[in-house]
Amino acid sequence: MTTHRRSELFVLVLFLTLIFPFSTGQSTPEPDEPDLTRFSDDQLVACFDKHDICGAWEDSASGWQISDELARRGDPHQLLVRYWKEPKWAIRDGIEHVAYHFDNAEVTSFMQKVMVKQIKSGEKGYWPINYLAKKCDVTALKELSSGRYRGEGSLQYETSVELFGKCGFQPAIPYLVDTAVYDASLNIVIAADHSLHALYPDGPKDFDKLDEMQRYFCRRAKQDGFKVRCKAQ
Repeated sequence: MTTHRRSELFVLVLFLTLIFPFSTGQSTPEPDEPDLTRFSDDQLVACFDKHDICGAWEDSASGWQISDELARRGDPHQLLVRYWKEPKWAIRDGIEHVAYHFDNAEVTSFMQKVMVKQIKSGEKGYWPINYLAKKCDVTALKELSSGRYRGEGSLQYETSVELFGKCGFQPAIPYLVDTAVYDASLNIVIAADHSLHALYPDGPKDFDKLDEMQRYFCRRAKQDGFKVRCKAQ
């Protein structure tokens, strides 16, 4: 076999080696997600604090795998009782996630108690606050309008900003015109615009430019006596 022929064969083999995984659809398999159904309630609750127990995580990146499974099993009453005696914050946080799945009087009362405790202690527990804000709870809406919970991801937090308009919560106007309409996330800006339109239904339906919207609602807020600074004067 000539040198030229061997070179051609080498190139062909190299080419086939490179494209074969793609042509056959081969890829690196993703690790299997843990089957949480085989764990007891106590094991899953412990997993909020020690993830190696069940192999799942409870966070914004991976989702609420553990609390989703616990909520699927039904009535969270025992977990709500446990919450007040539980020393580990990660487990308390996880129980709040489980409670967030339910809409009933017991959970609403639980979330109200958690919110009061957090406000007194200076904690920033977003989910109990947001749960109650969705019910137009005035205290929860006031907490959200402080801007302290902006650390949540934009896709989630925009739903909170929308609540000010849906609930007709006018005390949020200073936060909306001073802060939210200037947020780095367009999702938050749009949510603030929706809330301001709901709070000022007699205003223009649309604006040609963003700064026109910012200036208009700033002016309206000042006319209503709100102490606002507004970047767009």
